Amino acid sequence: MAFKHLAVLLTCMLAAAANAVPGADESTTTPSVDSSINGLPESLTTASAVNSTVEVSEPLLTSTNQMVQNLYDAIVYENYDEAVSQALNCMRYDRPDVIKLTVDKLIRQQRTFIAGFAYKLGAAGGEDIIRSEFPPAYRMVLNDTFIKFINYQDRVSIELGITPDFADDKRLYGNNDHPHSQNYHWKLEPVMDGKKIYFKIRHRVEERYLKLANNADRDGDYQAYASANSDTNRHLWSFQPVMYNGELLFFVINRAHFQALKFGRRVYDGSRNLYSQGGNFAAHPELNGWTIEAFGDSSKFVIIRD
Repeated sequence: MAFKHLAVLLTCMLAAAANAVPGADESTTTPSVDSSINGLPESLTTASAVNSTVEVSEPLLTSTNQMVQNLYDAIVYENYDEAVSQALNCMRYDRPDVIKLTVDKLIRQQRTFIAGFAYKLGAAGGEDIIRSEFPPAYRMVLNDTFIKFINYQDRVSIELGITPDFADDKRLYGNNDHPHSQNYHWKLEPVMDGKKIYFKIRHRVEERYLKLANNADRDGDYQAYASANSDTNRHLWSFQPVMYNGELLFFVINRAHFQALKFGRRVYDGSRNLYSQGGNFAAHPELNGWTIEAFGDSSKFVIIRD
């Protein structure tokens, strides 16, 4: 009888040891994606999921899949401070792969939370993590970075117009007339609203902010402008990633109207007007998707306003 008890004890110990092997294969079900870009997957609505944490201080006792899932949960619940803490611990224990796997998963599921997480991580001293474990476009959230928006289909960038209208707003156009001009450069400014993080998009040369008009046109689209003020939800933006033909693109989504930026199809004097897309913008990433080119040292660029 004593031998039988000893055999059972040894079996349990072996099973526990097998489950503690780093990187052990676990059955982790990928949650279904809600039709809303920020909808929480069904598997994250349980109390156990909400309260789950990862003990990264003992990484050998937690599998890679579980570490990824815990970081993922913190990000999609917009618990950014917790997510940043986990990410910094991952780097402390030489597990950058956990961060990269989590970001890749969020991109596959087209989650807008990545930019907010990257901003909070950079603000907490994790700039090098963003540079090494995120796609280069996410450097857009760093303090020393300017960006260019390049439309996928037209391969032209957003440029600030010259002459203000009666409301002192300037129109925005798409062209590549002056590829080395700072007039195509923009800067992100984070805005916190409770747990949510949005971004203002400020022009580099002028203190003007990208916004959408109040009223839609007959197609349900909104004209885009740059204004001196920036105090409305029409000035706030989020970035939904999408992979298209092997290239990382973004839908640039307005908070107030929930429409994504696009260029109009008509060409005026070699340029296209900037609008937003009404309806299902996600159905056409080739038209409504943007490459974001982030750069820090832009001394080679010059100011050209003609």
